[in-house]
Amino acid sequence: MSPEIDAVRQTIEAINRRDPAGVVATLARDVAFVDAHGRRFEGRETLMEGWRGYFTTFPDYQIEIDKEQSVAGGVLVLGHAAGSYRGRRDRAWRIPIAIRAEVREGKVALWQVFADTHLPFESMRA
Repeated sequence: MSPEIDAVRQTIEAINRRDPAGVVATLARDVAFVDAHGRRFEGRETLMEGWRGYFTTFPDYQIEIDKEQSVAGGVLVLGHAAGSYRGRRDRAWRIPIAIRAEVREGKVALWQVFADTHLPFESMRA
């Protein structure tokens, strides 16, 4: 396994523990996060707040890795994301997801998500 894939796995493991501080510890200081809608968020503090809020909304959020591949400039992860609004089983969802990550000096410098977020948003409205 490449060092870049290992760094991305560490980030996913922290996400799957719902550990915002653990997630941020895997990130570069100038990290950028691009969500599935193209919105860009920068910096560890911003992402710490973002993950705290996301884990409150989806307290059982998980990323399942189906395939990971080193690519020019980083790592591509294909898999699924799953969770439920406020942990309610009647509002559970599971969607395909792709993540493009760039790693610099052992830390994730870019985390870009590609997914159809219709189901997670619908779970909040039900």
